[in-house]
Amino acid sequence: MIIDIRDLLVSCLVTALLVTCAANHRACAAERTVSADADTNVPNHYRTISEAMAALQPGDHLVIAGGLYREGIRFAKRDWSGAESTIIEGRGQVVIDSADVVSGWTEQGDGVFYRHWPQESAQVMIDGTSLTQVGGSVFGGYPEDPANPLSKVLASTGGIWPGRHPGGASTLAEGEFFYDRADQRLYLRTSAAGLNGHVVEVATRTFGLLAQDVDSVEVNNLTFRHGNTSPGGRNGVVTLSGRHLVLRHVSVEQADGVGILVEGDDNLIVDSSANRCGQLGIMARGARMRIERSETDGNNTRGFNKYWEAGGAKFVGNGGLRDSVVIGHTSLDNHGDGIWFDWGNRNNRVENSRVEYNSGFGIQYEASSGAQIVGNQVIGNGQRGIYLPHSSGSVVRSNLVAANGLEGIAIVDEGRRDPTGKLDLQPRANAILGNVIAWNGSALTVPGMTPDITANDNIFIGQGEQLREWAGWSHPFDSFAKWQEQIGLDKQSVRIERPIDAAFAQSVRVRQRDPDLQWLTRLQEGGSALALPLGASQTSGAWPVSPVNSRVAAQVPR
Repeated sequence: MIIDIRDLLVSCLVTALLVTCAANHRACAAERTVSADADTNVPNHYRTISEAMAALQPGDHLVIAGGLYREGIRFAKRDWSGAESTIIEGRGQVVIDSADVVSGWTEQGDGVFYRHWPQESAQVMIDGTSLTQVGGSVFGGYPEDPANPLSKVLASTGGIWPGRHPGGASTLAEGEFFYDRADQRLYLRTSAAGLNGHVVEVATRTFGLLAQDVDSVEVNNLTFRHGNTSPGGRNGVVTLSGRHLVLRHVSVEQADGVGILVEGDDNLIVDSSANRCGQLGIMARGARMRIERSETDGNNTRGFNKYWEAGGAKFVGNGGLRDSVVIGHTSLDNHGDGIWFDWGNRNNRVENSRVEYNSGFGIQYEASSGAQIVGNQVIGNGQRGIYLPHSSGSVVRSNLVAANGLEGIAIVDEGRRDPTGKLDLQPRANAILGNVIAWNGSALTVPGMTPDITANDNIFIGQGEQLREWAGWSHPFDSFAKWQEQIGLDKQSVRIERPIDAAFAQSVRVRQRDPDLQWLTRLQEGGSALALPLGASQTSGAWPVSPVNSRVAAQVPR
């Protein structure tokens, strides 16, 4: 047999190229593009995200052109390690919508319409306005299935979903929808004379983005809207698990349950948001995670139990977050807690964040250890401002905690113990240092008459009960001198007896996004009617600046 030397050279070059690609993914990574008008005759150009994702390889860079896409992003189950980052990036305004436009409705009368529908949907919109769900189930059959594992959780307080609206097809009011599982019919009621000329959207897709067990994936500049995640499970509309994952400039709006769920180690969420979601904005767990300059506002629109999993951001499960940072975060107007660490989190830092107007606690660090809660603005929350039940080894320092419904800061022992014995839930070795605690329901609660705690260099501002300290739940202190003498805390702290600043009170009353803090500026600058010498207790007048005032004011966030 005669071998052509040219064929042999081509074969060697192909083999060498394959070896090089296997050893260095980036050298062979593809630039791929999705756009509605793509010329599919051009290599690596696609008209749908699904086609591009089917071709995507580790280390590729996928660019999605601006537009509305009614499909999801799903990573194939394969080995994504060993490459430089795989990047998915939106160019322009890219919206990934998990709802579809649905026609073919039958008019039943009195504003009620229905159509055959094969699966339960958690969201229906008409002309962009969300309808209210009547009935419905979540998480694999709750509350209708008595065998559901969540059926007995918080049963005495309405279960996990007290905001569920009872009823059925025959009781629909205007602006409501109902799914009849037995007949596989979706009903809605509207004030419109008919649906012609109106856009009806129904959530159909479980995920806007799903990436499981991936490595080195970066997602940039995408908006995800709606979702149908909650009927079947407790994931996020955007769900990622793995290592070295980045969400940058990612927005999730109006998810039916959780907006963003990220699991794994060494991950980053930056300049991203999850707002107006049905249950929770962000849920995360893992080690060395960083959540930076992100936002969770207006979540829990469907009324899940705030003592379960609902509100702005929650970190729970498999040890929650460890050695992680939440910095520059905003959590406003959530029906629940603003930021909640629950059960076994350790060595985390919450810094320079704004946590305001949430119906529950502002920042809760529960049954966890090693928190650094530093330089945050915690204002106007319905319950406690900063709350550490059963947590130890934590420092609460240089925060502004004002106008919260219950205590400004509370570190307590409620008698809970870990049945497995793995966690020591007795609050030990905590510190409360250099905070401004102003005009809350009461000032401060510590765990008992002989607490293992340090408190100093704080400034307490208010009148009457607003200045009350507690040793446990049963020992109130209205006398600051007795608090200092008997409990041994706050010996270098300051108490200022003064009614709430009128401009600040009005800004909190109307839930102003930037509360009026001119009074704090005067305190920081010193020499004003809010400066007070060490140990004094006045109701009016101008006081000189004390060393404590200067030291504390320098630490309080501006």
